[in-house]
Amino acid sequence: MTKEDFQKLWTLNYPDTVPVSYLFKHDYLDRWFRIHSLPEAKRYAEDESEWKILLSRQNEIITDLFGLETPILILTGEYNWGDNRQIHITDEEEIFKPFSFVLLDNIELNKIDPEQYDQPDIYRPAFAETIWKLNYHDNLLKEIANDNTRAFFVSFDKNVIVAPYDGGVDFLLKDSLTKDFYKHKYKEWLSDREDGM
Repeated sequence: MTKEDFQKLWTLNYPDTVPVSYLFKHDYLDRWFRIHSLPEAKRYAEDESEWKILLSRQNEIITDLFGLETPILILTGEYNWGDNRQIHITDEEEIFKPFSFVLLDNIELNKIDPEQYDQPDIYRPAFAETIWKLNYHDNLLKEIANDNTRAFFVSFDKNVIVAPYDGGVDFLLKDSLTKDFYKHKYKEWLSDREDGM
């Protein structure tokens, strides 16, 4: 997939947002929901039994949404606060080295949120093609769960975004009915908060 192919598919499926995962819940609230990776909304796994729960939950629901052996994309990126770095996160972090990433155009953060970002601030996203297999991406899921890196998964064919973070997983599904179905199916893993966070 080329950069141009990606951009066309992204614009077709998610015209109201950019590939920055924390924006999804604001830009597509009607299609968004979140699960917690551990019981009682515990944020970080501390031992092997908790890692087993975390990876089991994440693999179960992600596999349910994507299916097995499904072609997906991994997206990650790097914030640049006004400097001119040429090295990208995908070249620096070991967890991303098995994948072949394609750089996307810079996102000018000041245009998205002028109160939070200054004019030179940019985000440089990149994507890599892979497949979803049970436990195949566990090392990446663990790095994200430990807040060592950030990345999310996309299937344009299924119109699903899966965005793990340190504490849980955000999902963006094709419509509100699909979201409601999966929210009910995994209701035991949802937040007790009214806003679903």
